[in-house]
Amino acid sequence: MISLDHLLIEEAVFTTRFTCQLSECKGACCTLPGGTGAPLLDTEVEPLRGALRAAAPYMSERGREELAHHNVVEGAPGSYSVRCVDDEACVFVTYEGDVAKCSLEKAFFAGESTFRKPISCFLFPLRVANFGGPYLYYDVFDKECAPGRAHGLVTNTPLVEFLREPLEQAFGKETTADIIEAARAYREETEL
Repeated sequence: MISLDHLLIEEAVFTTRFTCQLSECKGACCTLPGGTGAPLLDTEVEPLRGALRAAAPYMSERGREELAHHNVVEGAPGSYSVRCVDDEACVFVTYEGDVAKCSLEKAFFAGESTFRKPISCFLFPLRVANFGGPYLYYDVFDKECAPGRAHGLVTNTPLVEFLREPLEQAFGKETTADIIEAARAYREETEL
């Protein structure tokens, strides 16, 4: 465990090499079975609901049908999540061939929404827990994310570098620069 300013960071965040390989994993992070969807910050609930209209044309018929009968958000303050279809795919999943994509992100990139996607999705496979303050950890998915780890090793891309943009959204540019620098220093120190 590493302490950096107000953050606790798992060592694996600093040492893991990773670059997402969507063509190989097929967007597995959006379709993981388990009953609950992506965790939502309380502050993301209303922006997510506000993005529904823009995302709807990109959603699957099954996702739209699910939302016709259920709320897009499940849970209670402090433990909200995005609804899933049949306890697997997020309601916002849309497919391009056999690859799961995000209809929220499609609307965002089309300039139709200002909400890109929940920060938990953007940071994946990093997670943020709260143990009296934020705790950043690498959530290992052995099978689903194996292509990302393999490619990260080939390209020698640190996970924190790959996730620079979502880290900046979550923690700001200055803290992200500190995280990346601390990761570099940690790797240099431990690889000696």
